[in-house]
Amino acid sequence: MVVSAIGQFDGALPLSRNDYSDTVWIVTGKRPLDALFQKQKLDFVLDARQTLISNTQARLAGLRIGIEYRRVHRFGFGFYGLGDGVRLNSLTAIDSSIVDAVLNLTYASAYYERVLFFSPKWEWSATIHIGKGEITGFYRREAESTYIPFPTQTVHPWELSTTGYHHLTWWCSLGVGFGYRFMSSTPAEIRPVYNAPVAIARIRIKLGKLVKSFWDEDAKKEY
Repeated sequence: MVVSAIGQFDGALPLSRNDYSDTVWIVTGKRPLDALFQKQKLDFVLDARQTLISNTQARLAGLRIGIEYRRVHRFGFGFYGLGDGVRLNSLTAIDSSIVDAVLNLTYASAYYERVLFFSPKWEWSATIHIGKGEITGFYRREAESTYIPFPTQTVHPWELSTTGYHHLTWWCSLGVGFGYRFMSSTPAEIRPVYNAPVAIARIRIKLGKLVKSFWDEDAKKEY
């Protein structure tokens, strides 16, 4: 289960409410944009993930920072790996004598998120992450009390996901979704540990809109 607290500073830049107009595509057809939409916004996301990996609960936390462009395009970089790691009772694919092991995945990624639908109350998007990182960890063999470090393994994870949001207020949204992490470049003996579905639950807080609303009442109308 992925739980995200998202601070999106979409009101950080002053908005000129003059003659801005644009049109973007969403699943219901072309959608006009007007002065209530900023052409560019800062996208900042704090992401705490709890993912089911090989029947083992694991946490993976991180952040991403990037740009939202023309309301439907979000892209930038993500940094993940602050978590408890994956604890396993055995790794028979590597060594049948291993009785206890902990593996940690850390990676940086480039991401692109495409908003497929938006309205004052709802939003639906799809995201792809393409990353590079490493797996580290340690293990203990049967009848041994000391832990031995695993050799560091470079990996190239990539992830697809989709998320739907309900805008509870003009500054807070709740989202749920699902995805899948692929680890095609990982050694076969540990690949099943990290190839896994991801369930998503997110809280999206638009901090920039909150700040901007102090001097611009129309900021509450942006979505």
